[in-house]
Amino acid sequence: MKVATLSAQFQAEMDCPKEVVMWNYYDHEHLVGTHYKLYNKARVLAEKGNWSLVYRSKRMPLLPFYTSGIGFQYMDGNVMKSFHKDSIGFMLQMEADFKDLPNDRCSVTVTYRIDTHPFFKLFEPFFHKIFKRWFWATWEEDAPMRLRRWKVHKLGFKDFSGIEYINKKLPVPEHINAGPYIFDPPVRTSSRIKTIDGEERPFKQSFELGYND
Repeated sequence: MKVATLSAQFQAEMDCPKEVVMWNYYDHEHLVGTHYKLYNKARVLAEKGNWSLVYRSKRMPLLPFYTSGIGFQYMDGNVMKSFHKDSIGFMLQMEADFKDLPNDRCSVTVTYRIDTHPFFKLFEPFFHKIFKRWFWATWEEDAPMRLRRWKVHKLGFKDFSGIEYINKKLPVPEHINAGPYIFDPPVRTSSRIKTIDGEERPFKQSFELGYND
């Protein structure tokens, strides 16, 4: 059978190193918090090093219902490759290509692709519209968290430790050498996302607070 490919590609820049954005893609528990408008449940089924297998339940933009499925992702150099099979039956392939820019900035180019029956080529404009809405919705929701993480990293923040001089109520050091941000998956968590129950969306409506402080 002949196969047709539906594809869409989007690119954006971020005021932080690419490793911070990579961390964001591997921080699975933020799906039901930061992206609570799109996701209502997530569970890490297995992970090791830079690969992870995750169950997600989500609502795609422009569609009036939720779909669920299994997603597998891994890093190939500076490219994250992801494969997601949902209850609709399509296999979505996604590649996120991370590139360094001057002054601790980065660019990310994301390509979405579905290989399907040639009949569905008629729906490529709709496919592009859905994923354009999806890309920019998640990008804008993630941006404050990424920038906040880069900001506190430069102040010496470490996961599950905080900032030492603040913890000990000491004066702010005159010079802080936090070093480069290290992306070292899998991302540690204290939530239930790795349990059989997974992590569910904690609210249906909320205000995005704190990241711009």
